[in-house]
Amino acid sequence: MPKILLVEDEPDARTLLARRLAAHRLEVVEASDASAGLELARTVKPDLIILDLNLPGQDGFQFYQALKGDGKLVRLPVLFLTAISVGGQMTPHSLELLAAAKHGIHLEGKYAIMGKPYDPKALIDAIQRLLEGSVGEQEGVGA
Repeated sequence: MPKILLVEDEPDARTLLARRLAAHRLEVVEASDASAGLELARTVKPDLIILDLNLPGQDGFQFYQALKGDGKLVRLPVLFLTAISVGGQMTPHSLELLAAAKHGIHLEGKYAIMGKPYDPKALIDAIQRLLEGSVGEQEGVGA
């Protein structure tokens, strides 16, 4: 059973998403902020991380930067799940621009971006693609 680390600060959104993932036979470990999420990533070794960008303290980009700076976690795929948009949309290109502008971060590896609110089927499809490796290195998918 694939293990998903869900880093989301909003309790209701986290609970709903965790239940939805569990219904699809995914094991879910939850964190409410970047610090707890990074510690869990190091201890539970998830197969994928679902990451909100708006987090208290360190934001999702800072979490991502710390993740990619850890040799044991660098290859973990990440699904960015966010209500942030650029021009009313959030695409992989928009996400890259925002990461660079906000923190000077270059996104790399396997990742996907999905806006909130999300389509449940599209969410599960994006997770499956990331877990199966259907998303190539340094390629995002606008799910």
